[in-house]
Amino acid sequence: MAADEGRRLQMKNGGRMGHRRWALWAVALMVGALWWMMCSDVAGLMSKTCGKDAATTPRAARALRGRFLHITDIHPDPLYVEGSSIAGACHGDPARDASDRAGRFGDAVGGCDAPMDLMNYTLAWVATHLRDEIDFVVWTGDNARHDNDRRQPRTAEQILHMNAQVADQFYELFQQQHDGDTVPGVPVVPSLGNNDVFPHNMFSLGPTLMTRQLQRIWAKFIPEEQRQAFEHDTSFFVEVIPGRLAVISFNTLYFFKSNPLVDNCNDKGQPGHALLLWLGSVLEEMRARNMKVWLSGHVPPIPKNLEQSCYNKLTWWTYEYRDVIIGGLYGHMNVDHFYPADGKAAKKSIKHQGKVRAQAGDGGDESEEPLDADADNDDDLFSGRGAMPMRKEKYMRRLRKDVYCELAKRVDDKGGQEQNYERYSMVHVAASVIPTFNPGFRVWEYNLTGIDDAAVPAPWSRLVRRAQEMLSPFRKKKHGPDRTLPPKKPKHLAAGPGHIPQLFSPVRFTQYYADLAEINKDYARELEAGRSRDEAAAAAFRYKIEYTSEDEPYPMESLLVRDYVELASKLTENRTAWDAYVRRAFVSSGYHDK
Repeated sequence: MAADEGRRLQMKNGGRMGHRRWALWAVALMVGALWWMMCSDVAGLMSKTCGKDAATTPRAARALRGRFLHITDIHPDPLYVEGSSIAGACHGDPARDASDRAGRFGDAVGGCDAPMDLMNYTLAWVATHLRDEIDFVVWTGDNARHDNDRRQPRTAEQILHMNAQVADQFYELFQQQHDGDTVPGVPVVPSLGNNDVFPHNMFSLGPTLMTRQLQRIWAKFIPEEQRQAFEHDTSFFVEVIPGRLAVISFNTLYFFKSNPLVDNCNDKGQPGHALLLWLGSVLEEMRARNMKVWLSGHVPPIPKNLEQSCYNKLTWWTYEYRDVIIGGLYGHMNVDHFYPADGKAAKKSIKHQGKVRAQAGDGGDESEEPLDADADNDDDLFSGRGAMPMRKEKYMRRLRKDVYCELAKRVDDKGGQEQNYERYSMVHVAASVIPTFNPGFRVWEYNLTGIDDAAVPAPWSRLVRRAQEMLSPFRKKKHGPDRTLPPKKPKHLAAGPGHIPQLFSPVRFTQYYADLAEINKDYARELEAGRSRDEAAAAAFRYKIEYTSEDEPYPMESLLVRDYVELASKLTENRTAWDAYVRRAFVSSGYHDK
């Protein structure tokens, strides 16, 4: 009701909202100019970054392992001081007592950002133990500290510098071809986080000075033919297996409720409207090439986070392209969980709002609405309190009651028929490296059966040219169908790897975590034994397996949409399974709401 009332007030006060919108755009332009002026101090770092070119399609042969890494939300903080007060953001204030003393690698649930050592040792551990066992890396943003210290506010220069530094580390550890290597490194696909921009959350459509700087930082990851388009919408895709599998990185800030420059995805001047045009063109071409894709971004596309029309349209696209899209990989929320996005409900919600005419014979319950766990938005809390988790048990209870229970009822009411599972796509929200809880990341495993049927990579110049023409502000507007809405999936196309076991279907995952309490204790013990700081850190720091998708008390046979729907039902009925799910959601940190 509150959301509906807000929209009515917005329509009523359209004139005032228009003035507010122009004011915000003016602020965005001034911020962009400030960003550009402050870039001069990091010119050397930027030139280093720009000199590294992304590998162009096709990539040389690399033995496939059937695994990939998803890592997110590192939030490295160069101001972090070991031994300082946790209550003071770990920025150098004296600790009150032992419980307030910041550990070298951070402290779970303490509220500080990640020490530089946590980032460096994490990436080194992954490179040592996993680099040769994975096919690609999905890295979903937030590579700068929170603005949680009023005495030392963030600057555009700091954000830019840290993003470039982290990008260089990812490139050098994974994608760069090392001396002696006979095959290329591991492709890396980054996404833009809401704390990777200045001010946080606020980001406009390009080309702007900001989008150009980000393109320079990520030039080594973005295929050359897409770089000009990237300056417009900060989105791109990478053929992680040429001609067969791609990862689409799209800028979720253009759909984000907390971005003051976003009102909706219906108006042609809106960033989300332009992004949907681009995404539709890419998905259309992926289908034409018989390729499969993972979607990736920073902010999970769930009703809690996205403006309603953006959520509905994006979810409808995932439904109509379920033959192409495997699933979605996101960060931002720090809580390890999954969300079932209902494509049919999103479609019907749009029709119910009068955005399109209902078509004859569509059938179904027109009153269905997208499942929503929580209408609250805690982004402001996170900006003020850094990594401090708040109300997360409440969120999980709402997720169980309002999403998983309702999902189980809907599937049960419709008889559990296979086509009813196809209406859902899975939004996978990852644990973070920042010690909001314990640091964590996931290695996914997928089916490689049939990969020997080689595909011939083809150039993307036609798609890139068409997308640029479509997004150009000088394009002559033509009346016709709304291209931000997807066409209906052709009946002859079967559901894809997210629904039916086949090539690229996800089959298993392993969740890794760093037990910070244990690591800090072992580190102190090594120091007491006379080891140097580096020796003690090397001996103490480690990631270990927290759980796998096959572990009790809710082992999964595979990771298809149907498996997740059935898991949601089990989590509503089995208290033991639910308690384990919540413990894992908070990365075995022992977190509870205060």
